Amino acid sequence: MKVTSPSGKEYVIGAALGETESFNLARASGEFGTNGIAKIAVDAGHNGPLDREAFILDTLRTKAAEIEITEARLKPGRKGLGYRHYFPNLVESFVSPELEGRRINILSFSAVKEDLSELVPISHFLSRERVRVDPKTSVWMLGRLLKLLDFAHTVGVTVRLDGDNILVHRHHFITIFDWSESKVTLGKQVSSEVACEAISRAAYETILALGGNIEEGTIPPDDQLEDDGYQELLFNLANGAESNAREAHQKFYSFVRSVWPGKFHPFTAYPVIATITAENEEETE
Repeated sequence: MKVTSPSGKEYVIGAALGETESFNLARASGEFGTNGIAKIAVDAGHNGPLDREAFILDTLRTKAAEIEITEARLKPGRKGLGYRHYFPNLVESFVSPELEGRRINILSFSAVKEDLSELVPISHFLSRERVRVDPKTSVWMLGRLLKLLDFAHTVGVTVRLDGDNILVHRHHFITIFDWSESKVTLGKQVSSEVACEAISRAAYETILALGGNIEEGTIPPDDQLEDDGYQELLFNLANGAESNAREAHQKFYSFVRSVWPGKFHPFTAYPVIATITAENEEETE
């Protein structure tokens, strides 16, 4: 199916990918490339969430660009902060007369070069691939989530963090897929209560990706772990020890660098079968 936006751009809407109560998901292609996703309101009465998402994504993109420009001016030659990787790129958002007035958000992902399957929901590692990540892999995953929260919370944007909404690219990228339920208070940072809950959730999902047991407060033994320090750090975050994402990010890396001074660690996961408890399976499916 082809649709044309009010700007005159043509998009090809391809295979269905899924649906929610508010919108349908399908592959999309156009001038921007072939690896896009179309989010289409189920009817005109459900245009609101996608309209909100379009506004939030545009706000995040504008703010990320402003920060990058300032950073480049203050620190010439330094690698960019890469905030644009943490949320989809809004190619275009429009109401389609061809689809009975339903809103369509066309999205692409800066980290994806060839195939959308490169982005995997963090919950799928356990529930579908039956693998758990190693501690050093979990470091860059949680580190990027905390960096994302610092950025979003400073802008005044909340974000839904759950196992299906956190997409992992195995080459050190994290993206939050759906922003239609987010809220924004421009010019005002989110409250400490909201920040604490988000930080806790980020740590919680990381612990599950490690194959950890939330109820028992443990993660699987690993040769990378010389003591319980990293485990204690994760569970402290999950239990609400921090209420400011920037401070949590700084403290997290201060500890991590003291334990693992190396900078790059490739995505590494171990097969798991019997080590996953019933409670873990319920949380990840």
